[in-house]
Amino acid sequence: APCLPLLLLAACWGGGADGHGVHPLSRIAIHHARVALDASAAVRALPKLLGSRGEDTAWVTVEFKIPRASDGDWIGVFSPSNFNGSTCPGSHGSGPGPAICSAPIKYQFTNYSSGYNKSATGALKFQLINQRQDFSFGFFTGGLSNPTLVAVSNRIVFANPKAPVYPRLALGKTWNKMTVTWTSGYGISEAHPFVEWGMKGSHPVHAAADTVTFGRESLCGEPARSVGWRDPGFIHTAFLKNLSPEKEYYYKIGHRLRNGQVIWGKPKSFRAPPYPGQKSLQRVVIFGDMGKDERDGSNEYQNYQPASLNTTDALIRDLDNTDIVFHIGDISYANGYLSQWDQFTQQVEPITSRVPYMMARSASSSYFVL
Repeated sequence: APCLPLLLLAACWGGGADGHGVHPLSRIAIHHARVALDASAAVRALPKLLGSRGEDTAWVTVEFKIPRASDGDWIGVFSPSNFNGSTCPGSHGSGPGPAICSAPIKYQFTNYSSGYNKSATGALKFQLINQRQDFSFGFFTGGLSNPTLVAVSNRIVFANPKAPVYPRLALGKTWNKMTVTWTSGYGISEAHPFVEWGMKGSHPVHAAADTVTFGRESLCGEPARSVGWRDPGFIHTAFLKNLSPEKEYYYKIGHRLRNGQVIWGKPKSFRAPPYPGQKSLQRVVIFGDMGKDERDGSNEYQNYQPASLNTTDALIRDLDNTDIVFHIGDISYANGYLSQWDQFTQQVEPITSRVPYMMARSASSSYFVL
């Protein structure tokens, strides 16, 4: 199968996912959710501003209370923060239809907080990543199959939700070309995307980047077109050409705004591949069926694919001894929940930003849009 540069693969569904468990977000009957806000229930998220020093991940503490606790209570993370029925496709805020039509990007049960069942109060920690939109937290009773929204938190947001994030490298069509792909909230009419790069010690040059995106109508079915839909932002790709064999290069992704200001990503580096036929030791990692998980104890981590983080962390620890990675299919098991692709690219970013990360399609990854 051909190797594909890691763009953002928006899976409509994964044929092989049944062997890896039902996706936890699919257990939530969000289209049947009721809204019954309770003045005596409350949920609060702190801090309200994230990433003030340019970070693209942050820990948030969510405090909550309710008059009477039950085992089916849970907290869902929603992004964008406005997740009521007015955001449903074709809705204008009136008439019949679902009260909520977007799945949370992750969730935790409130009884993960020690003593919650007795005190009906608690606190949980969530790790959030910059996904181009703001966030809020919904407090639900009734379990996942009969959810009732009783309280909504304050809005929280990253300092620059549009910032360029999660660069991923891939080999070009020739040995001396490297592609750099990343995600941002900047459309081409708003900012010019580029990569500043060069050999260490040399004068940097700029490589312009192409920009693409896709809409809900581009996807092949449920849940990607409905509760799993989330705006993918913009995907940018630049080509770094005429590399010298086995030399170290640095690079930074950036966007030049119309007023001349440049919004930079974090500085990164990579080692160019050898010349074809050159005597050189090349250390290759090949694997498949990895998936993605959460580091904050969210339901995905507890019940879905915890080994994914073990694999990722092992690769990161041995990155100095790795020249290229081949991920041969069965990638994130997003199963039509687009928020999971941002989380996957963030999970593997320490790898993809340093060495070429090549992808191939497998039987379980046959349904995706590049």
